[in-house]
Amino acid sequence: MSLGTLFTISKGTRVVLSITISVSILAVLFAFFYYRNLNKNEDPRIKNARELLVQYEKESVKVGNIEAFTLLDSADSIFRSYPDYVSSFETGLIYNNKCSAMLLMALYDSTVSKTEKTILLDLAMKYCDSSIVVYNRWISAWGSLSSDAIAERIKPYMNKDNPAFYGMNYNRVFARRVKNIATAQIENPRRLSVSLSNRGTIYRHKLMADSALSCYRQALILWKENRTAKSNMSVLMGGEPVKPSLLESLFPPDKNKI
Repeated sequence: MSLGTLFTISKGTRVVLSITISVSILAVLFAFFYYRNLNKNEDPRIKNARELLVQYEKESVKVGNIEAFTLLDSADSIFRSYPDYVSSFETGLIYNNKCSAMLLMALYDSTVSKTEKTILLDLAMKYCDSSIVVYNRWISAWGSLSSDAIAERIKPYMNKDNPAFYGMNYNRVFARRVKNIATAQIENPRRLSVSLSNRGTIYRHKLMADSALSCYRQALILWKENRTAKSNMSVLMGGEPVKPSLLESLFPPDKNKI
């Protein structure tokens, strides 16, 4: 059998490959234009804050990278400069990111002393509690509003004549803001669940097992697929860590996102 024969592709295979490649290209193009359109319609007042949060996500993989905190502080100052964003769920996300950073340092930075670990856990708890307060208040205020009610509530803060909206399609920007809040109604219980599981982990490493279990239970009520809460609760009750199934590894459940 010649080498050429080994690499001969049948007509049927060529058709399948052609279709597969075409679908892949179309999917990439659709995603590109879809997300570009979404970004174009985002509220321009807090666009830089969202970019800072994305940048922080890239930097946060480095344990002990405290410098990345400046990104969170800068984003926070932008959100808080607008009355309609002062109590937004994004500030809760910022608090929980700070909590997670402190927690990672306390648990995985080998250069941290026992005293420093205690300080880091206390700081993590402070930020965690703040995120929980923000999420609970937001859910109470916005969690059950209809799209029309959301629009009525934000309308006074999104003046069409605001120079920030010049050169943009104001109606699309406004509609996008309403949709973002409607999406957050679904996502924020999961974000709150993540904050509660962080609080449980802090309690666990403070050797406060009962408090930790209570937090994990609350977290799972809000989001039953919270694997961190499941695993930690199993260990606290004398079991083994919960490992993801093959299906979960391939298609992980949605997590908190902005």
